[in-house]
Amino acid sequence: MKLSIPWDLFLKSFRGELSTLEVAELEHWRNVSVLTQNIYDEIMEDEKFKEVLLSGKWENHSIEWEKLLTVIKPSVPRISFTRKYLYRVAGVAAVMLLLIGTSFGLLYEYTLLKKNQSPEGFTYIYSPRGQRTRVILPDGTKVWLNAESSLRYAVSYNKINRQVFLKGEAFFKVEKNSTKPFLVYANEIKVKVYGTSFNIKAFPNERYIETTLIEGKLSITPDEKKGNKAEEIFLSPKEKCIYERTGDIANLDAKEVKNTSTTNNNQREPDQTNEEPKISVTKDINPESEVLWKEGKLVFKDETFGELAIKLERWYDVRIHFNDVKMKNYKFTGAFDKETINQAMEGLRLSSERSYRYDIVFRDIYIKSK
Repeated sequence: MKLSIPWDLFLKSFRGELSTLEVAELEHWRNVSVLTQNIYDEIMEDEKFKEVLLSGKWENHSIEWEKLLTVIKPSVPRISFTRKYLYRVAGVAAVMLLLIGTSFGLLYEYTLLKKNQSPEGFTYIYSPRGQRTRVILPDGTKVWLNAESSLRYAVSYNKINRQVFLKGEAFFKVEKNSTKPFLVYANEIKVKVYGTSFNIKAFPNERYIETTLIEGKLSITPDEKKGNKAEEIFLSPKEKCIYERTGDIANLDAKEVKNTSTTNNNQREPDQTNEEPKISVTKDINPESEVLWKEGKLVFKDETFGELAIKLERWYDVRIHFNDVKMKNYKFTGAFDKETINQAMEGLRLSSERSYRYDIVFRDIYIKSK
């Protein structure tokens, strides 16, 4: 099992700042396996670790955490990687020269049907970093949650209405019901469907909210409470609606926003402004490429290293640091399918038009200019 430890929740727990839903989320992670239970106990009982977290010196956590893992299970070695090993795994060196536009990645998949119910009468499902989660709602609707995404719905779901609240990315295959439309509230938008399949990408700290219709019919309505005009937008199959959020997030480098919220302690919502959000609809898209993440493939096309780093952090449950902000502008196109994070990073390095080097220390990756 791939470890994905919710450090942000532990920190909030030490500070006494956990909300009811976050208590349920941490408890769910604790009960995933015997290993997570042991890790939970060790963290809660380790006063030195608490001190490190509370002091804000978590950037230097790797050595201390490796010591902690030694107590919990057999020693976890430092991640290392050589080109010789890369070629041995790939089979032939020529394959690695075709990394751009070629599938070469990794995803750990878990099907989790266990749900956490909060005292407020909501069921809460959370998909940790480095994992995908598949759930089936009470009406038979199927939902795939991408890494670092969550879904919430009332225990009365399907009795009066069918509405869910999404943070992150999810693919929905909705059961048809002409009398009860299916509603998804995702940050500043509401999506309404009766029976269809579609994808929504709505991470709280990212500028764009993307809704892609695979089949069926749906409408998108901006949230009036956010200062938007509640104009309903209808999509046809193979169309994508892109909602560009206004406020502070729209004016910041996406990677910098990610770095300030890696532990979710300072996760930022857009500032309220009088500026209207930008909404556009793209037609004739390739719907299959939009949901390849559901099949375990991380696709990126002409993306900057900074943008790709955000995806890699969620995909592999790592943290990426740049020592030169200019490197964030390097561009990459390709797809990860079955490679480890070591192979993925080496693949990117070999395929880059610009030279750089990197070091991997446990779950921290340091990108450095030559």
